[in-house]
Amino acid sequence: TDDGIFRLKGGSRFANMMKYEAGKVYHVEAVLSTVDRNIQVYVDGKRVGLRMFYALVAAVERIVFRTGVPRTFPTVDTPADQTYDLPNAGAQDPLAEYGIANVKTSSADKDASSAFLKYADFSHYADYFNGMEDENIVQAIPNAKASEWMEENIPLFECPQHNFEEMYYYRWWSLRKHIKETPVGYGMTEFLVQRSYSDKYNLIACAIGHHIYESRWLRDPKYLDQIIHTWYRGNDGGPMKKMDKFSSWNADAVLARYMVDGDKDYLLDMKKDLETEYQRWERTNRLKNGLYWQGDVQDGMEESISGGRRKKYARPTINSYMYGNAKALSCIGILSGDEGMAMKYGMRADTLKNLVENELWNTRHQFFETMRTDSSANVREAIGYIPWYFNLPDTTQKYEIAWKEIMDEKGFSAPYGLTTAERRHPEFRTRGVGKCEWDGAIWPFASAQTLTAMANFMNNYPQTVLSDSVYFRQMELYVESQYHRGRPYIGEYLDEVTGYWLKGDQERSRYYNHSTFNDLIITGLIGLRPRLDNTIEVTPLIPADKWDWFCLDNVLYHGHNLTILWDKNGDRYHCGKGLRIFVDGKEVGQANTLTKIVCENALK
Repeated sequence: TDDGIFRLKGGSRFANMMKYEAGKVYHVEAVLSTVDRNIQVYVDGKRVGLRMFYALVAAVERIVFRTGVPRTFPTVDTPADQTYDLPNAGAQDPLAEYGIANVKTSSADKDASSAFLKYADFSHYADYFNGMEDENIVQAIPNAKASEWMEENIPLFECPQHNFEEMYYYRWWSLRKHIKETPVGYGMTEFLVQRSYSDKYNLIACAIGHHIYESRWLRDPKYLDQIIHTWYRGNDGGPMKKMDKFSSWNADAVLARYMVDGDKDYLLDMKKDLETEYQRWERTNRLKNGLYWQGDVQDGMEESISGGRRKKYARPTINSYMYGNAKALSCIGILSGDEGMAMKYGMRADTLKNLVENELWNTRHQFFETMRTDSSANVREAIGYIPWYFNLPDTTQKYEIAWKEIMDEKGFSAPYGLTTAERRHPEFRTRGVGKCEWDGAIWPFASAQTLTAMANFMNNYPQTVLSDSVYFRQMELYVESQYHRGRPYIGEYLDEVTGYWLKGDQERSRYYNHSTFNDLIITGLIGLRPRLDNTIEVTPLIPADKWDWFCLDNVLYHGHNLTILWDKNGDRYHCGKGLRIFVDGKEVGQANTLTKIVCENALK
């Protein structure tokens, strides 16, 4: 007002908020809520006003600025035909002078960081999943809070193939079930039911790497921050007692998490814990030839063709894990300015690379295989692809032939996905049924590892074996396999021909948290390739004739909100044709086709 009052009007009522001084600069923030039906006004950080809306509104669309006295005429009672002159017609109002330096608007919705998608359009998935079950086991986040948790935490995804989209939201919904409150912070379970061989709080160390890779995309870091700390410091300040019961690629996974969230302080705070774990494996599981041994049970892969419960064999698993961990520790050394550490673990990684290539590569089978006491186990198993999970094999064409087995029905190709052992082997599926056998049946744990390795091979190696059609088809089978009686389901393992979950009617198997899925959608199918620098790299592995559109939105990456979308015809998202990348709502990269895009320094 012209007498120095800053006031707010709602309906017919005014509210004086504060006095102002002419010529002084004020920072004004107005928070409008259509849910609460009110407006709150803050000036220089202090709340000065609260008013109820005159009427309910569905949305707030615009801000209008105007000078002069607020207009209250005409009213609803003003005659339609004007037969009189207005008061002071032709007179000039005194000059009112003010300046607006800048105006910024932003949504206060929980998914306001998304540029194109809104969680409300996908909340029906959580409602459907909640209605599928009796929820007999409840941990930190009950079904009643599942949708709210998803709205606050997950990237949004849509595509024209319904089962992909449904499974994406189902896997976030089911992952949430495994977040558990403990006296030392959040933990993450593998089984919802209590297991006799678990650690404190029913935690099992087998799939920690998968848990970290999948959960690194959650927007709120507290969950994974605490889950990792619970494992390494939740036992009176030390690691959980049974962490050494299963092989670990945790150092690699923690670094992979840093490549998404960019939290260097947290990464370096874990430096000592991760190095101590590596040194423990060196003491307990290293063979005289420099390779590492592991039993198949301790690999989480009991009853395999190549291994045994008490066999100390050099398996591609633990040796690839130790290579990945060594590479990660070397990188952590560089990031912390510890040149000695960087060199020490860099040399260990080089040594393991040579040993795996020279000792575990079966030249007759042209495959990485388990080495028994003095000879190869002479069986191709899915674990032979794990070296590519960590980009271990050399880029020469010598090793790429192994990937042909993915497409061979005598190899790993089956109606419901990728088998854990080659189908031609005489001992395929001979260990019985229902005994957690890894002699051929499909395990999502292994499928996730192979699909991650496959995406690495296709992105990081000059190769002529695999196409995006092969990757897409395997992802399609991975999606199709995760149903039971027509509803989304993730369990332990399934028959490769019928798709029947072999423990599907056991309570222990339901919601088995033993694999990744959404990480494969984000980094493999959509192709966001996490990096250490400020460059965004996207390489979709989707055939051009499959989807006319898709969108991955609300991705928190290096502290920025990312959107990746494909709009073949430009009529879905109305921002042009082609593949487009946005950072905080601003376009930073574009291509006309589904191809690799590299946006250098897009995150600065």
